[in-house]
Order: sequence, then structure tokens, then C-alpha cells
Amino acid sequence: MPPRRKKIKVEVIESSSDEEVSLESQDLENFDHWSVPKSQKQTQSFQSFLSFSSTDFPQLRSQHPTPQPNTEPKSPVSHQWVDKYRPRHVSEICINPTKLKQVKDALREMVNHTSRAKVLVLSGPSGCSKSTTVRLLAEELLPRDSLFDSRVIEYNELEDFARFLLECRYKTGSVVVVEELPNVYHLETLSRFRDALKNWIYQDMPNLPPLVICLTEIEYNNGDEGGFRSSYSIDNNLTVDTLLSKEISKLEEVENIKFNKIANRFLKKTVNRIIKDEQLIKSIGTQKLNGFLEEIFKIGDIRSIIHNLEIWVKNVTLNSEISMGSYLRENSINLFHAIGKVIYSTTTTGDEEDDTIDMKSIEQVLSQYPEKNKDLLNLGLLENYHIYNDAGYDLNLASNIVDDLSLSDILTLGDVGVRSTRVNLRKVLKNSNAPGKLKMKFPRHFKMNKMVRKTSNQINSYRRYLSPKSSFEQLNLVDGYFIPIIYNKRRTSGFRYNRLGGKFQEIYADEDIPVEEEGGIIYEYDQFEIDIQNKINEELEVDNSHDELSDPIEDSEQDDDGDDDVFLSDSELDLLLTQGNY
Repeated sequence: MPPRRKKIKVEVIESSSDEEVSLESQDLENFDHWSVPKSQKQTQSFQSFLSFSSTDFPQLRSQHPTPQPNTEPKSPVSHQWVDKYRPRHVSEICINPTKLKQVKDALREMVNHTSRAKVLVLSGPSGCSKSTTVRLLAEELLPRDSLFDSRVIEYNELEDFARFLLECRYKTGSVVVVEELPNVYHLETLSRFRDALKNWIYQDMPNLPPLVICLTEIEYNNGDEGGFRSSYSIDNNLTVDTLLSKEISKLEEVENIKFNKIANRFLKKTVNRIIKDEQLIKSIGTQKLNGFLEEIFKIGDIRSIIHNLEIWVKNVTLNSEISMGSYLRENSINLFHAIGKVIYSTTTTGDEEDDTIDMKSIEQVLSQYPEKNKDLLNLGLLENYHIYNDAGYDLNLASNIVDDLSLSDILTLGDVGVRSTRVNLRKVLKNSNAPGKLKMKFPRHFKMNKMVRKTSNQINSYRRYLSPKSSFEQLNLVDGYFIPIIYNKRRTSGFRYNRLGGKFQEIYADEDIPVEEEGGIIYEYDQFEIDIQNKINEELEVDNSHDELSDPIEDSEQDDDGDDDVFLSDSELDLLLTQGNY
């Protein structure tokens, strides 16, 4: 009797083939041409298994047939309109041509190393084509035979910024773009960020690649009391000065180009292309479409406009209307922009009457400027109302503006001064030929707060260390004036006492925002400050001496009159402690 042939068991390998077949077919359908293919080893093992199972085990052939390629047509890949209609060439960028030329000239000079600038800062609101402009200009200006794959090297916020710049020093033929920032609200991180920029600027390397920082400026509402801010810093206002510090931003090696919100005429050019390609007029209608665009253009953010237009079209097509407020993101304007809107109004609204133009300008300011800073806006108008027509108008109009701005301080309705300023300035016959010599100034409010803090700090320090029995009011109003006079006359030359708390001086408005720098308040030379510091040092020395003299431990070989409780060595003390006899 011939021996019985053993049956071969097919166990886990069958389910493994099922999984690999399904995964293989799924990968073929889902992976695009940018995907990384499977390894050659995995493909060979899969094919060898199919060959093994189909020849040696025909019963497996019927159960697990060889997978056939999918012949069904693939569904077209859907792209969002923001990606579908993003600019591919410089001519397609939604930007003012004058601004584009300014950036192009600056970047070309940096690429050719014909300017001293090593850092180019593009600042402005979000969605004003800052990063798009620099990327496409880099593709146009840099040579094709670059050593690196991409002409644009971008910083990732997860990287160490100093190390990133260190690695980019020799990447000539590229543009280094910083759009994401590290956590600059952390003081130590901000300090390292600035130090890295200084190292980049002061490097003695003639062929550094251009470093471009795209900064979206933001103003925060951080809950300051009374609608006023005690200072302008990076905690409540992200600008070029608060990020880089004035020390860096004013260097010749740093060039700043400021972007504004994109004007409607440039927005329409880009949006009309989308309307034409998507045939929106045919599917929605001109009147309904124009009504939506008129509201959405107020954002000035091209990305947000395109994204919201796509969502709105889908909702209209599905007959699921959503309120207009859902498409309008919270949009704010900075102080200078708000002041300009009130003083100069809007001149690009077509054939509308003056009253309608003024109303739209005022409503835009009141709706987009932060409510908590309306008092600061009134101060800004009080500082700048005279620059209209270079103060060439009737004094009565100026008097009306000042009275109403003062009235706004005691009324709960804070828009009285804003509306009065625009109404009265509309009555001025503007001379279009007159040059604008007067520049807009920032309110003196922050400089005043800085002087108040300086005076308060010095008087409180003097009271604490030198005259604790005197009141703050006495030191500020009486002693602060007479003591310097007495001391300067009585003491020998070499002492110079200023008024306690600082000299009286006028405060002038500046064109720049008064940024609160690191390191606190810097005082000029004053003997009061030296006396206070000397007193502080004396108290510290006394405290340190007490610490040194308290409970001194001395080594002595003298006998202690037979006192048996005195231990002659640390080992005896340790022994007693371990036995618990203490």
C-alpha cells in the first residue's frame, strides 16, 4: 500500500495575500505621481507569492485570482479655488504694480549685491500678496543653474532660528524667506531671534543670500484699562519695530517695504478671471454676484475673498443661503489707517455724493477699529486734524473739531468727535495743488505715560531708601523741587542733582510708534539715582554680612572646661543621631 500523501496546510499566508492585493490596488488608485512607490523588495515578494500559489496550488487560484488593473475612469481631482487660481507668474499677482516694482528692485539689488541691505521686511495685513510676491520674483530673478533644488528656502517655526540662518549662509542662488515666526512672545526666544538677525547682518560675507521676512502686522486687544494702552509692545502690537526693535529696524542693512490692503480695482481683476472660468454669471446672475462681491471686497484679503467666494457659490447652488456675516471675518485697521480714513475720507467710490462717501468712511472706521481704543483714536485726531490741506482752512472749523473731540471724552457715545472731524473737514475747499508738507504724528499719550512711570519710579525709590517718613505728594510737589537747589549749592562741585523725578520738559509727537524697548527706562545722569543705588548697595552688604556672621562654626583645640556635651568629631554626632538620643 503506497504511503499516504500529506496535505499541505495553507494558513496565515492566505490572509496576507488578501491584504496585500487589496492594499496594492488601493495604492494604485489613491497615490498620485508625487507619491513614493513601494520598495522593490516588497513588490518582488508579492509577485513570487502569486507565482507560487498559482502553480503549486491550483485550488488557491480560484479562491484568490490575480488582481487585474482597475479600468474604471478616475474621478477628477478637485482643487480648492485658492490653489487652483494661485498665481504662477509675476504678472498674475494681485498687487499694485508700483508696489511690485518696488519689491522687485529691492530684491534684484540684494541678489546682485549692489545694495547694503541684507534683510528685506515685507510688512502689512494678511492676504496682501507679500509671500507670493517674493516667491515668484525669486523664480524670475535668480539664475536657472542654481545649485539647490529650490530658489526659495523657507523657515519652519519648529526649527531653531539661529541654526537655520547659520545653515543658509552659503546657499547662494537662493532667497531665504521667513514667513512663520518662532514664539516671539517668549522674552528669551525673542532675544535669541533678534541676536540671530544681528549676527546675519554683521557677518562679513559679501555673498549672503537675501533674507526676506514676510510679517503680517496685528494689533491686539489686551484689556488695557480705560481704552488706553500704557505702552506699545509686541504683547499688544506686532509690527516691524516691536518684532525687530528700533535698533535693528533702523539699520541701513534692513529695508522695510510696507504693504496695504489690496485695492478693489486689483481685486476685481483677479476675481473676474475666476468668475469667467467658473461661469458664475451664467449660474448665479450678475446682480446677486455683484452684491456679494461688494461686501466681500471690504476684507482686502485676496485669499479670504477667493475662499469665501467658493463657499458662497456652493451654498447658492445648493439653495442653502448663509448670512453675509458668516463670510466676513473680523477685520481691523490700525491707528494710522483709521486717522487717514477720517481726515481724508475715501476718494474711490465713484459718483456718489459727498455725504454718502463720508458716511461709508466713518462706518468703516467705527466697525473695523477696535472699540477699546476709540479714546486713542480721538487723541490721534486731535494730534493730526490740522494736517488736512496743510492747515489752510477757517479757524472756526478747527475750533468745532477740538470742541467735539473734547466732548467725546465725557460722553458714552465715542463717535461724536470722529463724525464731527469728518463733517467739518468736508467743508474745507481743498487746494489740490498744495503739497502735503505736514506729516501724520502719533499721539503723545505713550510718551506721557513713559514720563509718568519714570517720575513715579524715582520718587518711590527715593522714599523707600532715603526718606521713608515723607509722603509721595510731599516729595513730588515740595522736596522734589527744593532739595536739588539746596544740595547743588551746598555741596562741592561734581554733584548734579536734577529735580526729583526728572526735569520738566515738553513732549513732542513723533511719526513713529513709541515702542517700549527692553531694559526698562533709561535715566540721564542724576545724583539722586546714584544716591539711591549707593543706599541699595549698602543694604545688600549689610544683609550679606549678617548671613556670614550668623551662627559661625569655628574649629578650636581648646578645652571647654570639661563639658561632656561637646562633640569633638562629626562621627560622634552622627552616631548619636542614628541612635535617636537627641
